[in-house]
Amino acid sequence: MLNFISSLRLFFSLCLALAGIFIYQTIFNRGTPVYGSAWFAALGVLVAVNLAACALRRAKTASAPFLFLHAGLVVIILGAFATRFYRFEAQLPLHAGQASSLAYNNSGSYELPFSVKLENLRLEYYAEPLGLLTVEEDGGSKIFAAKEGAVIRAAGGEIRVLRLFRDFGLNAKNEVVEKSPYWHNPAARLEISAGGKKKKLWFFGNFPGRHGQDLPFKVHYGLERAEIKNFTSAVTVSSGTGTGLRGEIAVNRPLKVGAYSLYQTSYDPADAGYSLLTVTLDRGRWAVYAGFIILLTGVLLWLRR
Repeated sequence: MLNFISSLRLFFSLCLALAGIFIYQTIFNRGTPVYGSAWFAALGVLVAVNLAACALRRAKTASAPFLFLHAGLVVIILGAFATRFYRFEAQLPLHAGQASSLAYNNSGSYELPFSVKLENLRLEYYAEPLGLLTVEEDGGSKIFAAKEGAVIRAAGGEIRVLRLFRDFGLNAKNEVVEKSPYWHNPAARLEISAGGKKKKLWFFGNFPGRHGQDLPFKVHYGLERAEIKNFTSAVTVSSGTGTGLRGEIAVNRPLKVGAYSLYQTSYDPADAGYSLLTVTLDRGRWAVYAGFIILLTGVLLWLRR
């Protein structure tokens, strides 16, 4: 039994199986990732057992590099599984100007050993969005760039662009305000002249076709080039001692706070002052680091031979 468990045939069979699983997961699988399944964990443990058995079987005669290489691989695999199954991960919702230390996941809420205050959330577009007016009449349509003061002449009348808003909103006095510098709720105030009458109407990019029945021609307001390239949260992290850490968190650019990592996860287009962060604590990372140190020691010893 020990001969089979420590055999190279088993090792290469497991490597081929893992390679097939990685190819399937990367190219073909569109459902739940296989990495969290019990059978995948069992396969990883079997690889670690195979390597450990191989090293123990040859412990008396094997060289130091051989033992270090095998021990390093075993520790890395076990550390990876510790990371997978004992990793802490929770969501931290924040609003601009407010600090919070409560993170949430499916198991409940957790009090973090620090609080995070969202100073501001910045959005970056691939290009400056462009407002467009589409006028439909006589079975056709024409598209015009929407600029304040522009006058568009249609067969049934005239359209004058009075005001443009990136993020339309109303304050407590029911006055129109710009809620943020971002294109969350684009709106255009248009003056429509037709048949000797004039109407001043609001057109919203998020609600097209609102006035289609009231006009001699259909008018739609929308955006072009409004894709978000990146979003970044500027935060201040405070510990129980009152010390503060300022930093920025962007997609693929987390912020380290002690043993924790803060990742930028999402934002709310309806609320420019809201940011959702993900807080993680990787309990198995030191085992993985130790495994790589052991593995590197084995490589260096082998190179010195």
